[in-house]
Amino acid sequence: MTEYRHIGKVRRRQDGRAIVTGKAIYCDDIKIKDVHYAKVLHSPYPHAQIISIDTSAAEALPGVKGVMTYKNAPAWKTGVPFHRPVMDRHVRYTGDPVAAVAAVSPEIAEEALDLIKVEYEQLPAVYDVEDAILPGAPEVYREEDNIESKGYRYENNCLPPGSWFEGDDPPFYRIQEGDVEKGFAESDVIVEGKVSYDKPTFPGAPESPFIAARWEDDTHITVWAPSQGPNMVARPLAATIGAHIFTTTPNVGGSYGNKDALGYTAMLIVALSKVTRCTVKYAMTKEEHLLVYERRLSNKFIGKIGITRDGHMKALQGDWLVSTGISSELTQGQVAEGLGELNLVLNKNPNWDITAKVVVSNITPVGIARGFGGQELKACALHLLNRALKQIDMDPVTFFKKNFCQAGDQYYWRTGHKYSNPVINYDKCFDVAAEKFGWYKKWKGWGVPSRVEGSKAYGVGFSIHSSGDPQSDETFAYVRLENDQVIVHCVVSEFGNGQRLALAKTAAEILNIPVENVTVAPADNGITPADFGAAGSRETITAGGAVGQAAMAAKKKLLEEAAVKMGCAPDELDTRDLVVFKKEDPSVSLPWMAICPMYYSITGQGMVEGDFNHNNCVMNFVEVEVDLDTGVAKIVDALGASDVGQIINPIELKMQFEGGLGSAGMDTAHLEEYVLDTNIGRFMTHNLIDYKWRTFNNLPSFDTSILESRFPTANPFGAIGIGEITGAGGPPAVMMAIENAIGGAQIDEYPANPARILKALGKA
Repeated sequence: MTEYRHIGKVRRRQDGRAIVTGKAIYCDDIKIKDVHYAKVLHSPYPHAQIISIDTSAAEALPGVKGVMTYKNAPAWKTGVPFHRPVMDRHVRYTGDPVAAVAAVSPEIAEEALDLIKVEYEQLPAVYDVEDAILPGAPEVYREEDNIESKGYRYENNCLPPGSWFEGDDPPFYRIQEGDVEKGFAESDVIVEGKVSYDKPTFPGAPESPFIAARWEDDTHITVWAPSQGPNMVARPLAATIGAHIFTTTPNVGGSYGNKDALGYTAMLIVALSKVTRCTVKYAMTKEEHLLVYERRLSNKFIGKIGITRDGHMKALQGDWLVSTGISSELTQGQVAEGLGELNLVLNKNPNWDITAKVVVSNITPVGIARGFGGQELKACALHLLNRALKQIDMDPVTFFKKNFCQAGDQYYWRTGHKYSNPVINYDKCFDVAAEKFGWYKKWKGWGVPSRVEGSKAYGVGFSIHSSGDPQSDETFAYVRLENDQVIVHCVVSEFGNGQRLALAKTAAEILNIPVENVTVAPADNGITPADFGAAGSRETITAGGAVGQAAMAAKKKLLEEAAVKMGCAPDELDTRDLVVFKKEDPSVSLPWMAICPMYYSITGQGMVEGDFNHNNCVMNFVEVEVDLDTGVAKIVDALGASDVGQIINPIELKMQFEGGLGSAGMDTAHLEEYVLDTNIGRFMTHNLIDYKWRTFNNLPSFDTSILESRFPTANPFGAIGIGEITGAGGPPAVMMAIENAIGGAQIDEYPANPARILKALGKA
């Protein structure tokens, strides 16, 4: 195999020292001229009508620039389809913005909030996804809200299916293929049931969301946002309000998918800036972040599954009830991808009848989060499948290897069409990873602990996740050679996963120079070309491919210009360490400075056209310990496995696997959940003590099994992105391990917290 200079090697992140010493610039560090500070008054009720609102005392307070309510807010809406207004007289959850203040200091803005007088008429609320679709349930939206898309209308608390993912195609919200009744007739084992993954969880990073906005003129706006996709902030919002938006993104901190678009928050602050005619910035408090910001979607799966005794899927039928809270940022897109992700994992199943409903209720809205639909659906559907595997006494690794998508198989993806991955195959990964984890030594059978030590019982579990996104959507880049430096223009922000380092290494590898000579331009869509953003694990292939093409194009131009000066053909030349030399006689050389002097640029362009004919894959093996007296479960050993094609950043790759544990990842199986007080419609877990988030001193033993097959992708080194999906398959693996540890007692509701485990054991 090719030995690379930088690719697959550990290289110091160019921003690393600044981050660990506190010198790195984040959004709230940016000094913005004449900025005013925003604070938001939130509804204290889960469902209410505003009878009256008086802002006169707040507006009269010295230092207040202006106040926005539903009375003067622009008539914009966001969401899929457009349905959530900037502000409304009808408030729909505890935390819904009722007023926003812009003032010269945060303290004055807070004081102004206390001066706003609001009278409410409380309305009945609904929280559970099944309750919300019952006849006569409280309506979260009304007929006059006029919500429709692609010929479908809002009805009975269900948003219309379909998103811009499908383009002009029909909405992809169901898979109906084959004949499920025939499939059930051919099945040796049929299981039916309901599994709930319906406790909302917090996928947020330690750094809270932030937005600042300034109207440059009537049609141009500058937005500062800690987004992992600056264009995901700019493009949808621009379409919503009919203006041009330039998004600047310094260091993001963490995102975990949850600060991708910042759709409603960005719209709110841009609207406040317009109403008050001033530059506004809004930094959420951690309490706001946990109480009112977009969360991971939650769901229930009510289904029926049929399999044969030799472990082949025959039929899957079910209703997928998806809870999107009071609004959908892109939930229908998550539905489309979730269906595709289940279809990849159970790819050999010939008979499907599964339909999704996106249901609104009076709880916190749903936003983008890693795992993007597939984590939620598979947490339920694969857990129900375990009931059938238990009856045929087949371990899950063997079963999934039989049924997983192989090279050449077709699978549904988010457009509703079928695609085919012609080359990538993960069969070997199953075997190598199982061996490294010691699966067949630890697995003792369904409902059988791997060992028992006093009151502590141990069990193992396995699951798998796959996505068709790693080469999705178009990405453009260009690379500039100037004197003794290389500048990469590709709108990729730094949000914790080292993606900008990967781009620097890609350019450095192709141009054969030290990484230190490469600068990645700021993540600003005003100075970089178009890119969908770092979602769906796609940037390794797409951004890496576009930057690779651009670097190769720049190198070609460099050698062509050097050839003129050196009196030879370009193919006689090569370059290393900022020097062009003759391949036959390296002593004949010319430094880049002589070819590309001061005030001179050589530029190469690159572009990757997106497709869905590549799928990635992560396998999660876990061992859990359950205290049979207290019901406390914890992961004690875990292994994440994949074939990544080619490792780009080895340390960052390992960290991505470990990062799949918490922040609404694998730990949603047994640890993380919002606790809702249904009497007041408020989450009680609004801080990082009450919300049970894994801390660093509670990390389990974690190993990886990584293959490098260098599959043909648009990445110049054959890499495949996996970052988003590292923990997405984890919840059903952990739940499987817990049930095995406690002797097969059945738990059909996530998370398996102590109360639910003790109940399953008959001890509560």
